[in-house]
Amino acid sequence: MDIRPHSAGRVPGPGLFHMPAEIYHDDPAPEPSLSSSIADLLIHRSPRHAWLAHPRFGSDGIERDPTRAKEIGTAAHKLILGRGTGLVVIDADDYRTAKAKAERADAYADGLCPILAPDLAQAEAMAQAVTAQLAEIPDCEGFADAPSEVVAVVRDPTGAWVRIMMDRVEFRANRVIIWDVKTGDQPAAPQGLGRRVEAMGMEVQAALYVRALATLFPRFAGRVSFRWLFVENEAPQHAIAVAEADNVGMGIGARKVSAALHLWNRCRATKTWPGYPAQILRVEYPEWAANRWTEREEADPTLAGVSYDITQSPWRPVDMGDAA
Repeated sequence: MDIRPHSAGRVPGPGLFHMPAEIYHDDPAPEPSLSSSIADLLIHRSPRHAWLAHPRFGSDGIERDPTRAKEIGTAAHKLILGRGTGLVVIDADDYRTAKAKAERADAYADGLCPILAPDLAQAEAMAQAVTAQLAEIPDCEGFADAPSEVVAVVRDPTGAWVRIMMDRVEFRANRVIIWDVKTGDQPAAPQGLGRRVEAMGMEVQAALYVRALATLFPRFAGRVSFRWLFVENEAPQHAIAVAEADNVGMGIGARKVSAALHLWNRCRATKTWPGYPAQILRVEYPEWAANRWTEREEADPTLAGVSYDITQSPWRPVDMGDAA
């Protein structure tokens, strides 16, 4: 596949590109474009949140509240993929000293990723673990040689411009596999991945990426797969799991993406980006929580005899009289 280098400004049109991360995050599409993070905000927060986060609308582009876990993840990504944000190693065990804090701030100001020396060692161990463990999983052989950090810019059939950055994309003779590396402190245990995908809205990213690539390459429509490569930060195992969303997850993700595109196009056309409803809301108490309490009322002997009529309590003082 033709992947064109791009180093500044707007791209001329749809295609696949290699570009610095900061160019991608500044939105290089010919018009303001929808990314998976903006789609997630449209669906799970509000259009106002999406507008404020978009680099060509309300965002100031400042990195807020960076964490060591995020820095380890960024470093691991670069070491696993061979591309990505440049690293600045800080020779300290933590960020408590003024010198370490200043070096960290300088790195971010220069568009680089700071990484503490012991954290770099952890990221290197994670990258080595990925290589070793991935070799044991069938049908993952193509990951190693697939191009990394590939940006796709595409005009969706709805008219919206969409941009995605794929950690790796593997073009085979009759299918395409999009790879997304997820590092973190959470376990990569298979039994918890479905809940993790739902909690983080990862199905939106998967569905948008598949839709974008199928739009760019119609001959692969219906033959684009999205794979997560989950990597645990925890040493010494740095265990991994490779997973794809099931039909239910991809179906819900596709519906959410359609909703996000609808909201995106409507907000851009009307130039209005509403926040939460300007009215007093009625909070719906979760049914599962109500059921859990009802079950305890019936099973807990310490709650036997409880009267839920506040005027009929057997322990009410006899001299209390009528309730005020």
